[in-house]
Amino acid sequence: MVEVAYTRVELQAGELLLELAPELGGSVLRLTHAGRHLMRPFAVPTGAAPHALHAGMFPMLPFANSLRDNRFELDGRRYEVRPNVAGVRLNYHGSGWQRAWRLAESGADHCRLVLDEVEEAPGYAFTGEQCFTLQPERLDVDLAVTNCSAQRMPFGFGLHPWFPRHGDARATFAARQVLREDADFQALDLTQIPREQDFGSGIEPPRSYQNRCYAGWDGMARIAWPGLGLALVIEAQPVFQHLMFHVPPHDFETFCLEPQSNRTSGFDGVGTDSAVPGVHILERGETLAGRISFRIEVASAQ
Repeated sequence: MVEVAYTRVELQAGELLLELAPELGGSVLRLTHAGRHLMRPFAVPTGAAPHALHAGMFPMLPFANSLRDNRFELDGRRYEVRPNVAGVRLNYHGSGWQRAWRLAESGADHCRLVLDEVEEAPGYAFTGEQCFTLQPERLDVDLAVTNCSAQRMPFGFGLHPWFPRHGDARATFAARQVLREDADFQALDLTQIPREQDFGSGIEPPRSYQNRCYAGWDGMARIAWPGLGLALVIEAQPVFQHLMFHVPPHDFETFCLEPQSNRTSGFDGVGTDSAVPGVHILERGETLAGRISFRIEVASAQ
């Protein structure tokens, strides 16, 4: 394995344990309840360097998903971000998850991670913050991004958790529409949710590659593991209007439910009347912030 130096920060409240790696994109290495994994445990493939992509959760900022053709225009100026995944044309989820974060504050059951100023593209700069707070049956994550550019700029954000199936997982959430995408995973249009893609009554996530952005999400999702006698409830503040559902092609035993403010190709039409929902134009020094919570339910609540 390639050697990469990074620290581990461990928090605990009751039977809930959280381990973080600030230098690895401010990512979560593990979240367990009584030793049972609620997020995918950190595992590095043989010969690879430790990375946020191997973790259980990482932040998405200064935007979630991707920008159409890696560019956007605002106030008469064009900005272009760089591809950030090997062999892929687009930039996915900004660069916050690929940067080292700094441990700014820590206690037994809480900590604050800070991402110092990053220039995502020439003239497009930001800082980030994650505050993690544990209670015996709950993890709260307060996420924030601040515009450090000389002018107003568009921003979005979110969290990218990975969940283990533990054999019999079921997922439940409600949304109004689903986004159709082209072969390059760029937005086409919003459509009615097909019955087989509707999680409103709870279904087992398909064991095949999936990548869909749901719009008009109501901010609640539930993952049940009947075999473990556990469930995890995701509660997000209204700023997170979209939920991404993803099953990676290389691992059908995990799946993602990603609360996020903006959808795929979210910066289309920024600064115009045709701007899509979920993107926030921040003035210099202005901050976009929101909370996402993960609440544990034990067997007696199922």
